[in-house]
This record gives sequence, structure tokens and C-alpha cells, in this order.
Amino acid sequence: MKRTGLLSLTLILTAVLLASQGLAGIAHASLDVEARVDVGQITVSIVLSNVNATLYERLLASRPDFNNSTIPEAIISYLSEQGVKDVYYRRPSLTFDNQTRTIRASFTLTGKGLVKFSYNKTTMARLYEVQAGWRKADVEIKHGRTVVLRLNFSSYFGAPLQKWEVVKYKNGTREALFLNSTAEEGFDPAWYFVLPKDAKLVRASGDTFTFELPARSMDKFLASPFWPFISVVVAVLMAVFYRKAAVKFVKPRVAA
Repeated sequence: MKRTGLLSLTLILTAVLLASQGLAGIAHASLDVEARVDVGQITVSIVLSNVNATLYERLLASRPDFNNSTIPEAIISYLSEQGVKDVYYRRPSLTFDNQTRTIRASFTLTGKGLVKFSYNKTTMARLYEVQAGWRKADVEIKHGRTVVLRLNFSSYFGAPLQKWEVVKYKNGTREALFLNSTAEEGFDPAWYFVLPKDAKLVRASGDTFTFELPARSMDKFLASPFWPFISVVVAVLMAVFYRKAAVKFVKPRVAA
């Protein structure tokens, strides 16, 4: 009796072990996300590379359910649930490279709910506050009613932005927020928020970060302490000009 129970337990544990190994094999891939931040928009590139052959074939077979709009639509839906309405996407793309078993998705996010603009009143530098909560939108890739793959972005990249690293993007001049996630064993998820050229990160907290761009020439001119003085001088000169013009063109009256 004991031997029978022990044998049953061994078979169950073996089955569980094989199943877990099979799932790990199916899920194995590298996940790299690059979000290039620009004034008023963010261009997103998602690359799923070194995909396990079994998983790749399943993803390939899931088209057209898995299409250009699958990931950006999941993001817009997530933001809508969070009460963020004014965000849209443009130029969605999805490509499969059968030789390297690599899948690339890209799109551009834009809208008033994405980036807020203001000035540093002291230096007149331009400040942009970026809403980055959309990074936590989980994506289910389905074939009909069957879920082929679930990308748990909320698990991979849900850490508050103040815990992300501030790095030089690919050893270049641009600053970036970077997270190399260890939340998922089956993947190797990494994410870069790449700032515009010459931008400096001011702060990052929770789901938002703020960066600063140098003031433009016109911004500096408007912030100049001489601007009020120049305005007064211009106003006086205009008044004098109009007064002289009025005197010149008004015909003097002839005495009776």
C-alpha cells in the first residue's frame, strides 16, 4: 500500500516537473522595449527575439488575431480603464523574421494625456512631464479564444520609475531610464525610456518622469530683464511716431 502511494506521488511529481520544463521551453525568449520620447509623442519598439520554436510557430499561426494593433490597442484600453482618455496611436507595425524567430512590433503614442508642457520660470528651460503608466499594460496574444502568450508588462516593468537606472543610452549622449527586469524566468525583459537629444532628467516618481530641454533663443529673449524696458521704449516710440504723423496730415484751419 505504501509502495503504491509512493509510486503515485513520484509519477505526479514527475509529470509536474515535465510540464514546468515544457512551459519554460515554450516561453523562452528575450524581450527588449525601446520607448523614444520626443516632444508630444513616444515611438515604441518591442522586439521578441530568440523565441522558442514551438512558441514562435504558435504566434505565427495566431495571425490575423495577433496583428499590428494588438499591443497598442491593449495600451489604449489600459489607459482608458485608468481614466486617461486623450492618448492615441499611429503607424502600428508588426513583422516576423522566420530565420531568426524574431517578432518586432512598433507604433507611436501621442495625445494630450501623454505629455504635459511647462516652463522653468527661472531659466525658461522647457519642461515635459511624461505619463508612463501605460508601460504596465498587459497584453494577451490569442488564437481564437486560446491565449497563446501573455506579456505581463505590469510584472516585468511595474517598478516605480524612481527605482529605474539613469544611464547613457547605448554609451551615447542621450539620457535614458533603464530597467533590466528579473521578474520573469522565461524571458529576459529590458526597457529603455530614451530622452531627446540634449534633454536632462529632472525627476522620476511612480508612473511619471520629467525632463528638461534648454531654453530656445526666443524663450531667453522673452525672459530677459530688459524685455519690459524694451516694451516701454517701443511703446513710446510708436506714440511719438503716430503723433508726428497726425500733425503732418491734419490740414491747418484757415482764419476767417
